[in-house]
Amino acid sequence: MAENTKTDYGKFDKFIHWLMALNIILTLIFARGMSELPFPERLHEYGDHGLSVTTIMICLIIRAGWRIKEGFAVLPPSMTDLQVKAAKAVHYGLYGALFAQVAVGVFLASTTEKAFVAKGYNIDYSSFNLAPDSMYETLLSFHQTIYWSIIALLVLHIGAALKHHFVDRDNVLRRMLPFVKPRIEKD
Repeated sequence: MAENTKTDYGKFDKFIHWLMALNIILTLIFARGMSELPFPERLHEYGDHGLSVTTIMICLIIRAGWRIKEGFAVLPPSMTDLQVKAAKAVHYGLYGALFAQVAVGVFLASTTEKAFVAKGYNIDYSSFNLAPDSMYETLLSFHQTIYWSIIALLVLHIGAALKHHFVDRDNVLRRMLPFVKPRIEKD
């Protein structure tokens, strides 16, 4: 992994971060309760859901590769060892939870009776036949548990970013905002 020497994120980092963030938030909002929808509505939602989660997975793979190559920007020296460990745990936990959510979702889609085709990508996840129909309830339960784990990790992630901005008054949030230059920090 690249050594942490950069203090800011570039345009590509910001683009992929916010593309993922938008898709994750929309997916979390619109996926809630999807399994309880009447079948015709649920079938319509499959395509949109597939589009969003496929985009998330593509971005996640690109972003993980980019992080391995480029590393993360350095954290402020004012952070304690515990805060640094917590930041890393939340970031890696979020990456892991997103990968797990998509993987469980693909297995779950393979248990559906009707085609679960991702709009725009034309990928029929139900045709993968990765799990028997009898696993539907178990996989749905895992999928819902991971959903809430992602929400908890996002609350921690966003809360920490806001703390850095409003309490610590450092550049952690500013360096990921598009069209915003980090403040010049005084020694």
